[in-house]
Amino acid sequence: MSTSSSSGSPKPSPFSRDLIEKEIVHLKKGRSTRQAKEEQRGRMGGSVFLIVVLLFGLYALDPILFSYNRGEAIRVYLYLHNYGDDRQAEAVGACGLLLPGEVRELNKRQGAFQDYFNGTGAAEKQAAGLIHYMDGVRALHENRYDALTPLNKLRYVLFVKTGLTPPIRWDFLNSSVSK
Repeated sequence: MSTSSSSGSPKPSPFSRDLIEKEIVHLKKGRSTRQAKEEQRGRMGGSVFLIVVLLFGLYALDPILFSYNRGEAIRVYLYLHNYGDDRQAEAVGACGLLLPGEVRELNKRQGAFQDYFNGTGAAEKQAAGLIHYMDGVRALHENRYDALTPLNKLRYVLFVKTGLTPPIRWDFLNSSVSK
């Protein structure tokens, strides 16, 4: 015979000052559901952006490295051609960083190229590194998986296997041999 409305204690209003103040204190703690969703969405957007930038960086790695190594190849070629071993200079010229016409132009250049390196040992070491770099690039583009470095294996799986062969060079990044 007793009903819930006659139980004696009235039900508090959802708009009572006590309940509102408790909710405000709870929201200020920073562990509320509303804030967690926004924070999670922000992290997700940041993660997606980072992944896209990393993928583009892996895709554009060769043109950037090619441009840098091309500048080094010019220096190495000039030094070795004028002060070192011509066979080693020809190997640098033939590795793919320089075009045949550019090699002929470099052969005609005169200057004080001895300032580029402290002896032929350092220049030959640099030449070997440049040739090794271009061998790795060719291995990636010729689908020789066993000859790839771990980074190039990742790039092979991400890009070459899916049909997105990364470019080797972007001419607008490359330094000119006539400078």
